[in-house]
Amino acid sequence: MSDWWKSFFDADYVRIWSEFVSADKTAGEVEGLWQLLALQEGSRVLDAPCGYGRLSRPLAERGCRVLGVDQSEVLLQHAESRRGELSPERLRYLRHDLRLPLPEDGFDVAINVFSSLGYGTEAEDVAILRNLRGAVRPGGLVLVETMHRDLTVLNMLRNPPSMRLPDGTLVVQEVRFDSIAGSAEPCWYWSGPNGSGSKSAAFRVYAATELVALIARAGLRFVSAHRGCSTEPFKAEPPDMGGRLAILARRD
Repeated sequence: MSDWWKSFFDADYVRIWSEFVSADKTAGEVEGLWQLLALQEGSRVLDAPCGYGRLSRPLAERGCRVLGVDQSEVLLQHAESRRGELSPERLRYLRHDLRLPLPEDGFDVAINVFSSLGYGTEAEDVAILRNLRGAVRPGGLVLVETMHRDLTVLNMLRNPPSMRLPDGTLVVQEVRFDSIAGSAEPCWYWSGPNGSGSKSAAFRVYAATELVALIARAGLRFVSAHRGCSTEPFKAEPPDMGGRLAILARRD
């Protein structure tokens, strides 16, 4: 696959994709993570990748000590601009390629949220998961939240091809799916009061069983599967095939 992700996460990404996730949804995910991971004030949390700090900041505001890691300088600059009054002891950001070992360890929890695997080779995804494992303390938890193959196919069948953002911008999406390679190639086009543009991507979408196998190869022990960032168990059943998938694993 191409290195599309090196330029994908820019200012346009922040402007367009931040509208896809409402403040209420983010708040619900933060609450779900707090319960599912048994977080408390002082917990050390690695948010990797952290994007523009959507989860890093509210987790730090609740009392966690958070390190947000991402490869995009643009997203990290945006995250830093929104830290508010949080001190570096509570919230820090680091630019880093997650395919390489992290410079810090001993975290209680590492979270990998919003479909951040599948951008490169399967070996690279195992390396990312192995590096998350190495960053948490023995007994620490790793949570991976992502799309899964069944939901991807279902969304192609029933999701509307376009949506309008609160500022009036029209976003149109086209997706091609290779069922043999298990890869999705989405393209987005938008036009509105703040301009027009387009983006495309190409990534592997794992089935739930494939993701569990990757986690095992990285040296992590499967604990449970959930509906996104929540305590609700994952069940790949109609009408939405269980929704987004979160795998909770432990470093023994």
